[in-house]
Formats: sequence, structure tokens, C-alpha cells
Amino acid sequence: MLMILSICLTSLGLPGGLSEMTIDSAKSIAGMKWLVDMEGFFISEMESYTAALKNKIDEIESFLQEVQSKREISRRNPEEFVAHPLNAFSLIRRLHEDWTQIELLMLNQPGLENLESIENGLDVAQPTDEDLNDAINGIISLQEFYNLQPSDIAKGLLMGQQYNASLTTLNCMALANACQSYNFDKYALKWYKTAVELYDDDRDGLIYREVFGFSLSDLYKNYTSVLIRKGFRKTAFNLLRDVADLDANLWTLRKDVYEMGKIDVPDPTFTKSTWFDVTGCLRVSHTRKNLSCHYEKHTSDLLRIAPLKVETLSLKPHIVLYHDVIYDSEISKVKNISLPSLKSPLRILHAEDHNLKLAKISEDYHSPLNLRIKDMTGEDVKEDTDFQIDNYGICGFRYYHTDNLESQDQTAELGDRLTSIMFFMNDVAQGGAFVFLHLNLTIWPQKGSALVWRNLDHRMQPNEDLLHASCPVIVGSKWTLTKWLHERPQMFSRPCKK
Repeated sequence: MLMILSICLTSLGLPGGLSEMTIDSAKSIAGMKWLVDMEGFFISEMESYTAALKNKIDEIESFLQEVQSKREISRRNPEEFVAHPLNAFSLIRRLHEDWTQIELLMLNQPGLENLESIENGLDVAQPTDEDLNDAINGIISLQEFYNLQPSDIAKGLLMGQQYNASLTTLNCMALANACQSYNFDKYALKWYKTAVELYDDDRDGLIYREVFGFSLSDLYKNYTSVLIRKGFRKTAFNLLRDVADLDANLWTLRKDVYEMGKIDVPDPTFTKSTWFDVTGCLRVSHTRKNLSCHYEKHTSDLLRIAPLKVETLSLKPHIVLYHDVIYDSEISKVKNISLPSLKSPLRILHAEDHNLKLAKISEDYHSPLNLRIKDMTGEDVKEDTDFQIDNYGICGFRYYHTDNLESQDQTAELGDRLTSIMFFMNDVAQGGAFVFLHLNLTIWPQKGSALVWRNLDHRMQPNEDLLHASCPVIVGSKWTLTKWLHERPQMFSRPCKK
């Protein structure tokens, strides 16, 4: 059966190393596409399973219809019925032969091979508890960074853009329960409220209860527990008053809330907090004076006939954006090389990276891309041949940091990172801006462009004004390719100035 599963997965275009591709699946959009194909495989198996069940039911109903027609005659006068030799013979033969076959048919369990295929597929690639937590944290980050309301998120309304996607009551419950466990009570209340508003017992009740183990009383119990903890007892009582007749547990819960008292004494720190954009992800860069767009044609002879398009974003510190400096063929090559190698950073407390995967690749220093970087920066690339590829996952982001290395991480040959070059390998549908917090500078990903800045001043000291972040991706897949040029190999190409 494993061989059959492997053949089926291969026919769907899934790679042989699927289990490796789906590790930390929420941390890479590129890695998650295999889960879409996996669910398609499961749906196909379930369709075959339901067809086999339907075929079994059709066979049983056909036989049942035949014997019921005989039963209508025989039950009125059994003795008269069997007095006829044809009826008596038919009855004995049916009981001797047909009912034995029907017993075997009823004992047969159709679709076992389909069930086994699904079991094997889940063994190979089922998302883990950590994957679910990563996905939940991604949605919470989306809400936190962009001040989005759960009711809008659940409807697929993101930053004023309506998408053909939505969340169910079960999705909202999972987010609410997670927020409650994180002590994000304000978020938890909104997600519970959204879950209650989305629930439709006529539409969802049967499958939610019988298949998914859903309990309406548990939803309201969790919801009201947060309300009560925050002092909203009257609100909790009124909420339960309207639904107590639906479930005995809800009636008991309403009684308990009533005995606590119906007066609201809200927690003032809970009700008066105000959201503001501390990250700068919603900030729009102001137009700056004395900045320019120009063609760079002086760093090499080649640029005299094929100059580079440069947009100056900041003079001090020096930040520029090059346009159309990485080509589609180079982007495809990089993605194909890196996809099987994408790994998640270590899960550590207060990590800078959230829901992204990265990989390192090397390019010969004579490669066209490295030579182009040399033309862009005027710096030596011979000692820095490595690139880092990042692919962001569900609402992935990188929090504020600088690119400077700690002294213990620097080597005698290379020293600190002097220059950062970040290529944007695709456009992002929504979100994913690159922000320099102290400079009030926001750069949106543009396919083929490259952002270049120097992390050290002329005294080779870190510049704290270059604190930057990559904001959460709202919708889309974000790919970046980054190269760092270190200070000591540039000793002769970029001497220090007084």
C-alpha cells in the first residue's frame, strides 16, 4: 500500500521527500503548496470511499425492496402464502442462499484501501501541533501588526481588500482558545464573539458534534469565562440568557453567572488601551528633498553601455534601490536550488524571525549576479560568495534588528558586515514591506529590484539608524535573496575616510 501511495503522490507531482518538505509547513508558503496537493489526494480517496459505500447501500436497498414486496403479501396470511409451492420454494431458497450472501455483503467493509491510503498520507505529512501553533501565531501577528478585527479577518476582508477566503467557527475557536492561553484576553473575546456569530446549528450542528466533537456549551463557557475575568458579568449573563434553552449545560452556566452578580466592573486597563502603529508597517514614507533617480554607469566599463537604474532613498545613511537587477532566469534558478534546502531558524525565545524558512547557496564570484553586485557597490565580492534565500510563511515577518555581527561571531578574515544587498524576487500581493524605523522609510517589494545599504560608517562603526524589519506578509508569497559584503575584504577597494 505504501508503494501505491507513493505512486499516487508522484502522479500528483509531489516529491519523494514529502515528509521533509512539510516539516514546519506554516513557515514557508512555497513548502505549503504540497499540503494542497496532499489534501487533493485525500479528497480523491474519500470520493472513492463514498462511491464504494453508495454502491454497497444500493445493492442492499435493491434486495430489501424485493423482499419487502414479498413481505407485504406474506404478512397478511402467512399460511396461505406458503401454501403456494412457488412462494414456499422461493422463501426457503432465499433464506438458504440469498440471506447468507447479504450477511457477507453487510460484513464487508468497502473502502479499506482508501482509508489505508489516507492513514499513510497523514503519517507522511500531517501538520504537527507546532505547525498549528505557527499558523495561529501568524494570524495573531496579522491582527496585532495591522490592527485588523477578527470579524473582518473571518470574512476575508483584509486591509479593505475582500478575498475569496473565510474562516469557520472551528477556526475562530482555535484562535480564541490560543489567545486565551497566551493571556491575550482582548483578542480572545473578539475571536469568541466572531465564533459565536458564525455558528449556524442548522448548517453546522450535526457534523460539528458527531464528527469534530464540537460542544456549543464549551464555546460559551470559554467565552463567558474571559468576560467574567475581565469584569463583564452582566454581558456574560445577557449572552447566556439568549441561548440557555439550547443546552442544559448552558442553563447551568447561566445560573452560576447569575449567582456571581450581574454588575459590570470592567478592568480599566482592558477597556482603555489604544492601538498605535509601533512597528511602522502601516507607515507611508514621506517625500524627501535632494533625493534622485539616476543611471549608474561609472563603476565598470560594462555600465557605460548598460547602466543600472538607481533610486536614492537616503543620503545619510546611504540607502539606494536598484531596479531590474535580477532576471527571471536567475530567480527561477535560485528558487529551484533552494526549495529542497529551506530550513527553519531555531525556535528560541524572543527570536527575530517568525514563520519563515531560509537556505544558503554559493555562487562563483565570476557569476553574472556577483559581477552585477560588484558593479552596484563598487566592492570586492571574491571572499563573500554566499547568498541567503528567505521564503516567508503564514504572515511571516522578521522583527527589528540590524545586520551587524556580534564581536564573537566575527572572523579575523572578514570582520563585520559592511554592506547589505537584498534582492526582491517577486511582488507581494499585500503586506511584507521593508521598514527602517528611525528613518521613517518604507520599501515595498518589487520583483527584480535590490535594496542596498551600508551597515558601517566611515569609521567602521555600526549605524543604529539602520534598525529595520520585514513586516508581516498579509497575502502572497515573499522571496528575498540577501548577500552581505564584509569589511576587511574591502580594505583596498573602499579605504576609510577621515
